[in-house]
Amino acid sequence: MKRSAILTATVFVSLTLTRPLAGQATPRLALELQDYVSLPVTADNTNENTRAQLARVNFLRDEPGGRRFFVNDLNGPLYILDKRTKTVTTYLDFNGAGGRPGLFSKFTFERNFATGLTNFLFDPDYARNGIFYTLHMEDPTVNAPALPKSGVVPGLDLTDYTTTPALQTPTVNGRIEREVVLIEWTDRNPSDNTFEGTARELLRLQEPLPIHPLGEMTFNPAARPGDADWRVMYLGSGDGGSGEQRDNRRLNPQRLDTYVGKILRIIPDLREHTTTSTVSSNGRYRIPNDNPFSMVDGARKEIWASGLRNPHRFFWDVDPARPRSPTLLAFNIGLSTWETVVVIHKGANYGYPLREGTQSMSPTNGIGPLPERDMIPVQISDTVARGEVRPTYPVIQYPHSRETGGDAIANGFVYRGKLIPRLRDKLVFGDITTGRIWYANRSDVLAADDTNPMTVAPIYEMDAGLRRTAEEAYHKRGGPGQALPGSGAIAGRGRVDLRFAQDNDGELYILTKSDGMIRKVVGARVAAGAPLAAVVPARAPGQSVTGPLATPSRNLIASTPASIAIGKRVYQANCAACHGNAGQGATKAGITISVIEEQQGRQPPDLADDQWDHGSSDSDIFRVIKRGLPPTMMAGFDGRIPDRDIWNIVNYLRTLHPGK
Repeated sequence: MKRSAILTATVFVSLTLTRPLAGQATPRLALELQDYVSLPVTADNTNENTRAQLARVNFLRDEPGGRRFFVNDLNGPLYILDKRTKTVTTYLDFNGAGGRPGLFSKFTFERNFATGLTNFLFDPDYARNGIFYTLHMEDPTVNAPALPKSGVVPGLDLTDYTTTPALQTPTVNGRIEREVVLIEWTDRNPSDNTFEGTARELLRLQEPLPIHPLGEMTFNPAARPGDADWRVMYLGSGDGGSGEQRDNRRLNPQRLDTYVGKILRIIPDLREHTTTSTVSSNGRYRIPNDNPFSMVDGARKEIWASGLRNPHRFFWDVDPARPRSPTLLAFNIGLSTWETVVVIHKGANYGYPLREGTQSMSPTNGIGPLPERDMIPVQISDTVARGEVRPTYPVIQYPHSRETGGDAIANGFVYRGKLIPRLRDKLVFGDITTGRIWYANRSDVLAADDTNPMTVAPIYEMDAGLRRTAEEAYHKRGGPGQALPGSGAIAGRGRVDLRFAQDNDGELYILTKSDGMIRKVVGARVAAGAPLAAVVPARAPGQSVTGPLATPSRNLIASTPASIAIGKRVYQANCAACHGNAGQGATKAGITISVIEEQQGRQPPDLADDQWDHGSSDSDIFRVIKRGLPPTMMAGFDGRIPDRDIWNIVNYLRTLHPGK
């Protein structure tokens, strides 16, 4: 509540409900999960940040042909998983940091949740050409060569391997925390379990801050040789934490002269589409001429869409009735209020950081209703804008709420397998930290893509018991501590760290980093309880964003023994998991909370010492509890704890250090 990052939500608005698409009430479903495989433990068991997650499994992809799975662990390994024997073989190891035996000496993986070997992807023609792609993160400040280490992979020919100049990102004081590297690999014999071939660096991108990197990539599964989209790669580039800053980095997701906070579209193979594209500035890939900003002076020609915080997962919905016209969905992690799913359109602007979900966002990250004239500038640079654009809004959103939401959207797939008829044509997705799982009817999702921000698809929660299951597996596999590693503002202590995967038959798998497990979804039965529909705010007619919420200048509740007792009880229920049972702070309480590196590793502070970092008056303390401190783990409790009880907490905190 004190020694965290400095941003505080300052906008309060009256909200009405959006119009969810019409849908019939349906029974609540419970998913049935079956253990598929336990991945090798790569944790160091320090319970520090992500380092106690047993295996940071991030993607599972079905090899073209369906004989094997490939799986990556953010800590460095890229595995082959034999479907028949369930054996795991290390195919490539990227982690050469600090003398480790992997390929890259600058490799960084120990801090933050999307750090390390973040992704891999098969070329659409992999069965013939053996080409696949990887994304990994490096620390440019490490005094070591950026080239892969020779001899680590005996069959890797590095004769022609060279690095590329980093694509620049606007920053302050020259600060660049990370670089993301995209590499093309060519395995001459992809049928065996060892790599033999070459590698080629396509690009590296500067990341001013260490979160939300360039982390996703995909190919259009409906494209065929000769099509304009054949072997054309779409990249999801997070904003690197820039959109929540208060300096010139804030507009990076909007700026067309930078790559972060965008969907990018490139042609990795220089031999493809030579008459309809241009070669990139680094000479390693091509840029399609039909990209929407290819002719805009000052814009990065690779940009396909803009204004996103962290589009960390994609999914192509291929309609069996119209298989040549698929829809690209992005799962976009929010900052203050909303987790969203958006449909990606050529040239669209999704508003961030001027919008989040179906609301506006102020320069101090406050949330308000949409303005009556809903337009935003087309931002070329931090000082140059040309024209205006109407933002594109989500088709799904859920709030940062303990009752109906979570901390960060995972990913999902429209189910088209055969094992679970009840899930047919449902978009199944989840929340990373809490492990909650929902579905939305595919027809509702597509209908919500109607340009009307008031329209979103309703979502329905499903029971899976994933947190309990992950906790049991975590302890069974030797995980330390009483809770799962890490924490979230909504999840509390312990992150499930959920992702979904889908095989070539359309069946679903659940990946959990906390316990290092892959589970298959094998059934869905009817459970007790009503379906959960999305509840989302939007603008009311005639409203505009108001000024900062006026906090009373004095405590409205007298500090009596009864008030203090109530405050202690509410504190224990909502605050003790992070700040300790007596307000002593996470360090003194023996609690380790995973925090982003932007906070310099600082843990939830001591509330019983003589220091306040965000104001010492009762009004200041009330404001921090009510509004939170985005983007830190300190969530706002507005709407979750009544104002009266927040004042009671203030009274209780005063008793922890009478001199305060």
